[in-house]
Order: sequence, then C-alpha cells, then structure tokens
Amino acid sequence: MKKIDSYYQEDLLLLSSSFSKMLKKKFGKGPEACFITYHSNKLLVHIRNFVTPAEDVLVKSDQLKLAYSFRTSVMEIVFKEFLEEASELLGISFDSYYEDWNYEDNSGLILFENTSSLMWEETKLNPIWKDEIFDQVIQICSEIHKVPNTLEIVKIKPTLYVIECQRILLKVEKILFQKGQLNIIHERSFEIRKCYMEQRETLQHIFGSKIDHLYLMWDYKKDRSLLFVHLA
Repeated sequence: MKKIDSYYQEDLLLLSSSFSKMLKKKFGKGPEACFITYHSNKLLVHIRNFVTPAEDVLVKSDQLKLAYSFRTSVMEIVFKEFLEEASELLGISFDSYYEDWNYEDNSGLILFENTSSLMWEETKLNPIWKDEIFDQVIQICSEIHKVPNTLEIVKIKPTLYVIECQRILLKVEKILFQKGQLNIIHERSFEIRKCYMEQRETLQHIFGSKIDHLYLMWDYKKDRSLLFVHLA
C-alpha cells in the first residue's frame, strides 16, 4: 500500500475527478465539488451541490423518500465501478460503502472501506473532552433510539470527526434489514439524524466550533452507526 505522500495525494485527486465524472455520466449532472480523504484504510468522499433538477422537483414536491430512493439506486452502479477503480489505483481492497445525502444543504458523504479492516487508527484526544461527547451522544440515543454498548471518536482531520457506536440497533431494525425493508429503516435514520441536528448548538459548544454538516451512516450487518461531524 502506498504511503500518504504527495504522490498518494495525486491519486486521490484523480479519484475525485473520476468520481465526479461517473456521477455526471449517470445523473446528467456532476457535483460542484468533490473531495476525497484517506484515513485508516478508508476513503471518505465529500460532495457538495449534487442535487439534479429532477431531484429538486421531487424534494420541492415533498417526495424526499422518492428522491433518496432514486439516488441510492443509481449510486449502486456508480459505487461498483468506483470500488474497482479505487482498489486498483491505491492498492487497497474496498468491498463496502455507506452513504448519507442531505438534500436540505445539498451535500453528501460516502465511506468506502474493507469489511476485514473496520478499525480506525487511534488519534490522541483529551479524555475529558471525549467523555463530554460520549455523554451527549448517549443522552440523544437514550431519548430517540438505543444506548450503544461502546463508543469511539476519531479525528480524521481538523474539520472532520467520526463517532462510532457499536451494538446500536434495535431488534426490530435487524428484522427489517433481514427482510429487506430498507425504506422503513432509512426513514428512521432521517428522523434520528434530525434529532442530532436539533442538538447542534450543544454539540457546537462541546466541539468549540460551528458544525457545517452532520452525516449519519448505518452498518446493519455489523450493528454499528457512524456519525460524521463536519466543522466549519
């Protein structure tokens, strides 16, 4: 695997350009901005201004579920093509992806990883500060969902953190996933993310910075959730 140096960064820039072109080819419109970050054998793709005219009509017609369903269906094809290209270019095997699209602020985040290498590289963070974050997440989870068994927070870069919750799924969610009822659990995910957004001021106080975006992803097979906090 290549090291994180200037040559590696060139690869990430190539992948950013390639991914944007794939989106434009499939949707008829590419994103205004596409940035790829590498961390812990994972790729994070941050996209801005991605909404197509057709999606815009659906969202304004209060048909967000249909817009999201359309995008995720088309993205499955894009992901398969991109996984192969990224794996070949970087010499890292990627076999899974997770996504969250926020139509309200016209941004999205995608995570590519390998299911055999899910651990995040540890970053040194103030233990007291971490406990503040965990306490707030636990409080939110207890009110709207389920308290996770374990929590971890990782600083991916100065403006991006991920909070991973393990053993977070309710039994009914596991059953719905097994039965393929993805629309129902996706709708629930939107509600949970909305609850996190309602606590934005409290989270901003703890992070000591304005929060631009919150992205929430779910790994239903491994029973974990990933909350990405993007700071201004």
